[in-house]
Amino acid sequence: MHQFGHIGVYVKDLEVSKTFYTEILGCTVLKEYDYPDSHLVFLDAGGTVIELISKESVSHRPVRGAIDHMAFKVDSLDEVMILLHNRNIPIIGEPRIVGSARIVFIEGPNNERFEFTEHIQ
Repeated sequence: MHQFGHIGVYVKDLEVSKTFYTEILGCTVLKEYDYPDSHLVFLDAGGTVIELISKESVSHRPVRGAIDHMAFKVDSLDEVMILLHNRNIPIIGEPRIVGSARIVFIEGPNNERFEFTEHIQ
C-alpha cells in the first residue's frame, strides 16, 4: 500500500489562488518553491496536502481533469456561505442534503470545483 502524497492543481494566478486557498478554504502554507519556469506552493488542507502549480511557460492550462471536485468538511455551512457571499464568490446551485450531510459547491479561481460538507444529525 502506498501512502497518499498530495493533490497538484494548475493555477492561472498564483497569488490569487494562494489567497483563495488560505482565506476561503482555510489552508495553511507549508512551503513555497520558485524555479526559473515554475512556482509551487504546498498547502495543508487539514491533513491533505495541495500543491498549487504555476508554470509561466505553459500557455494552455487544464480546465478540469479526472478529478471532479475537492471536498472540505466544515462545522457550519451557513457560516461558510456568509463568507462566500461577503467575498462575492458565487455558489453553484442551492445547498442540499445528501445522506447525513448538507453540501454546497463553488468554483475556484482556476475552474476547479469545491464542495463544502456539513455533517447533520
